Amino acid sequence: MSSIPASLIPANDAARLQALERYQLLDARSEKVLDDVVAAAAQLFRVSNAMLSIVEEDEVLIKAPYNLLMDVERVPRHQSLCSATILQEDTAVFEDLNKASAPGVDISLVQQLGLHFYAGHNLRTSDGHNIGSLCLLDGPPRQFTPAERTLLGKMAGLVMRLLELRRTLGAHAGATAMLWEFVYRAIGEQLARLKALGERVVSAGTVGPLTPAVAKEAEGIVGIVDQFVAATLRRT
Repeated sequence: MSSIPASLIPANDAARLQALERYQLLDARSEKVLDDVVAAAAQLFRVSNAMLSIVEEDEVLIKAPYNLLMDVERVPRHQSLCSATILQEDTAVFEDLNKASAPGVDISLVQQLGLHFYAGHNLRTSDGHNIGSLCLLDGPPRQFTPAERTLLGKMAGLVMRLLELRRTLGAHAGATAMLWEFVYRAIGEQLARLKALGERVVSAGTVGPLTPAVAKEAEGIVGIVDQFVAATLRRT
């Protein structure tokens, strides 16, 4: 019998898990293009930790971790806030985990790491299944503005587009690895701009939410990358 609280299991979980299998993600192999997007997100939002989470049947796979304070590849599903994130359509935000958390989620591990802020946006397949999330974690509680929620959603959409391209190309098997490398080189300039923008935000040393101007600039860069990946998908 599953130890996962019923409140964390969506009604379509069996179909969701079948959709997840299509993406061949259940290994923690590092992939630079995904690492770069997650690193850029962490820098832009000025958070200490970021990652992609892939919600499996009983566990959550940590993929493309940025500066995580724990050296693990998977955590139990009931100990991950991402398990609750996949239950909703919009960005999940807990500005202060001392005051509120998701029903059914054991946040003791997060608390042990001294993390009090969480924001995550779903990785949603084209047929509507939430297979995981792009999520941010930080030590102190903080506000997360509507502009930041929009930007995080755009970045999660880009990640999902990249995962769809990865799936279409056969998860880098054989000759398709060369095409994936071509795609990465083609979007490398825009990803570098995104990372540079994040580095400028960090070096500015300001605290608090992203300014609307910076969020808009980052959203524009993400849009350019997304358009290229979408065009590549149409050609494959």
